[in-house]
Amino acid sequence: MPDETILVTGATGRIGRVVVSDLLERGYRVRATTSRTPPSADNRRLEWRKVDLANETKLDLLVEGCSGVIHLAAEIGKKDLMRAVNEHATERLARAAQDAGVKAFCYTSSIAVYGSGRSIHISESSPVLSVDKDVVSEYWALDYVREYGRTKLAGELALLRVAERMRCTVLRPAVVVDIGQIIGVRDWNLVKRMLASHRHAHHIYVGDVSDALIWSMEQGLAGKGEPGRVDIYNLAEDDRDMPRHIDFMRKAFAVSGDRRYRVFSAPWIVDWLHDFIRFHSLPIRNPLWRMRFSGERLSKAGYRLKYGMAKAEQLALARLAKETRTAMQSDLVRPDNPV
Repeated sequence: MPDETILVTGATGRIGRVVVSDLLERGYRVRATTSRTPPSADNRRLEWRKVDLANETKLDLLVEGCSGVIHLAAEIGKKDLMRAVNEHATERLARAAQDAGVKAFCYTSSIAVYGSGRSIHISESSPVLSVDKDVVSEYWALDYVREYGRTKLAGELALLRVAERMRCTVLRPAVVVDIGQIIGVRDWNLVKRMLASHRHAHHIYVGDVSDALIWSMEQGLAGKGEPGRVDIYNLAEDDRDMPRHIDFMRKAFAVSGDRRYRVFSAPWIVDWLHDFIRFHSLPIRNPLWRMRFSGERLSKAGYRLKYGMAKAEQLALARLAKETRTAMQSDLVRPDNPV
């Protein structure tokens, strides 16, 4: 399978950069897209294409010669562009890929498609958002976040409409983080650190997201599963030990002494009431931090996390310890201020 060409959309994003690097490391050729100015490529196996998926209607040349597609590109902030990018562009890309003979298509969706669940425990068969209209009570979130969840779900449905010969996978990752974002809880303002520190973080390490996407694609390339079938999986590690923000903050404070990690954690009821006031919604649904996303279906399909959040947090703590040592050494060699 290595030496085949894989198309990666959204390749300059947080997940995309890791996916491109991992594919190259495994011997694949990569055709990477971005809506921005492409970075310089110093690898002959990497080809960059600048593509505006919201407006590009002919995508046959983009997928030509590719064996697999990992579709990461999405609009996450501009509400008026979400339908065009997250749904319509996904459908055009999937149709072009299927017409070009692409064997495997992997679409990255989100746990946002579930909104605020009536049940705490969420599996792939749990209710999802209304895709055709904005029902405010379905999701304790800002308007653009609800639109994001609906349009990512619309992208899934587009793939279901298109798939006839390709083997397709939809992954719904939880909250994707890299090492910098794990550490970055210290940069939240004080009120957020106090209110949110009790929350289940729902973190999934970006290295595991990349690995799961490539694993899913390789299953399709190897001919596993029925052509035209779309398999949908949550990608989460919600059953891990010490999953709350405060759990990491305590370890980070012990390593670094950074007082931003040492806060009073407000009781969960204060956080819930804050959301109730903010979103003017009755608490008959669960906010994200109360929900638990099951990764059992993906596990039963044969996938195992390559790293896990325990390893990711070890890497984050090691970086913090190094930062602390460097800062202390700088203080020791700094010349005394003149009297």
